[in-house]
Amino acid sequence: MTEATIQTSTPSAKRDHTTSPPDPVIEPDFVSDQLSTPLGAPESPAKREVAGFAKSESYIADALERTARAEAFDMSDILARYQREQGFSRAVVADHHRELNRFLSVCATGINAGKFYGMMGAIDELWHTFVIFTREYARFCDDVAGRFLHHVPEVEGRGRLSDATLDQYLAFLDDYERIYGEPAPSAYWPRPVISAQDATTECSGCNSCTGMSCTVH
Repeated sequence: MTEATIQTSTPSAKRDHTTSPPDPVIEPDFVSDQLSTPLGAPESPAKREVAGFAKSESYIADALERTARAEAFDMSDILARYQREQGFSRAVVADHHRELNRFLSVCATGINAGKFYGMMGAIDELWHTFVIFTREYARFCDDVAGRFLHHVPEVEGRGRLSDATLDQYLAFLDDYERIYGEPAPSAYWPRPVISAQDATTECSGCNSCTGMSCTVH
């Protein structure tokens, strides 16, 4: 079975915005132009526009077919443990389950086409739980991706994402909407904020974000 790796990073550091202007929110197809910069403040970073890879009907169809396979996989034991450990309601656990299925399915399509995606946010916690059920996880990877999807921590340092991780995450956000016909819910898929001073990446517009992230290599 061919192997692929996916990396994760530690939670991003919080910043105090009371004494400095807000940083721009970077999204796949949108960068805010409505920011005012006081005299003497650092210039905002250049616009970061990252397009996804889902540009053909066959690519989208492949991702949807893999998603159907993921949804058919029995994760009841994993979800029961996740709910018990995290204390979430059944509705929230069901949301997390759907989003993890979508992420891993899109990654599977990408890997088999030589493309790679990133992830950050609360869904990584469910992935952690899934990985320790080694037999079930290996079977899921085989069923959905045809290869093992490794969960490998990113080592850029606390509060930082590598450029590759950020670009691959933005590509995922872009393709999520192309494939599923709706934006990735910001409650689970945060929009990164790029610091003009130190390139620290934070979360914006999310309600239950842990700041965790991952990329596919």
